[in-house]
Amino acid sequence: MSLTLVFCKSSSNQVKSAVSQPDSNSQNLNKTIKVSSSNPDTRCLVSAYPDFLDSVDDHSIKWKDGSVMPFDDGKVENDFETMLNHATLKDQMSICYPKGDQFQPPPSINNDPGRPRFEPFFLKMYGNSQEEVRKSLVPVIWLPKHLHKQLMVTTINGVDQKIKAISDELDALPDDYVKYLANPGGTFNWRVIAGTQRQSTHSFGMTIDINVAQSDYWRNFKPDSKGVYSYRNRIPSKIVEIFEKYGFIWGGKWYHFDTMHFEYRPELLRDECICK
Repeated sequence: MSLTLVFCKSSSNQVKSAVSQPDSNSQNLNKTIKVSSSNPDTRCLVSAYPDFLDSVDDHSIKWKDGSVMPFDDGKVENDFETMLNHATLKDQMSICYPKGDQFQPPPSINNDPGRPRFEPFFLKMYGNSQEEVRKSLVPVIWLPKHLHKQLMVTTINGVDQKIKAISDELDALPDDYVKYLANPGGTFNWRVIAGTQRQSTHSFGMTIDINVAQSDYWRNFKPDSKGVYSYRNRIPSKIVEIFEKYGFIWGGKWYHFDTMHFEYRPELLRDECICK
């Protein structure tokens, strides 16, 4: 599939400067989402997070506390890494995710759906510091029948219940699958992404790495003479299918593959916004 990658630059990576603060009269937190946008990307974004987002138009999203975030600042970046470092909400939605068997490896160069993230969006939703995020963490038992390992995940957006449901479905799979799920690499860990200054989604307690020993990560390999990385993966599609069912995207569908990695990104799995 031919993909158009849109590179845009955000003016800030801090929540306070990226969000217009609410008026004192904007305190109704129970309003139905209002959509006045012709852009499917903005509609998918807002409909995916009904507990937090109130309304949307073509240029911004409004949170239920009345604060507003721009969808795009109109600036263009031609360099992929620069775009990742300064992503806007438009960038966050700019690469469609190939759900299920729509994925045909290998991905094209820099086809990394979900890797562009507007950090202020996640910091505002899940917590602006390690201490804030920790307040929403609860233990979930991972594969109680096979492993019975405790993981800490966030309750925000019902991620804890979704991880539990995923765990139960994975636990019911044949024993051959357990090796991919044993010794999970972790969930909550307030840190930056290796080799960058960008905040890892593990910081928010809504991401899980499964067994590192059965996974492949692009940084562990060298590119060819043209600078291109060869795609690698050992994770069965059945595991990916179960995670996607509950709103988690898989890093194994990235050109910069990270096959242990699953993160809660329901906006990319809405029917209107997946790759067709």
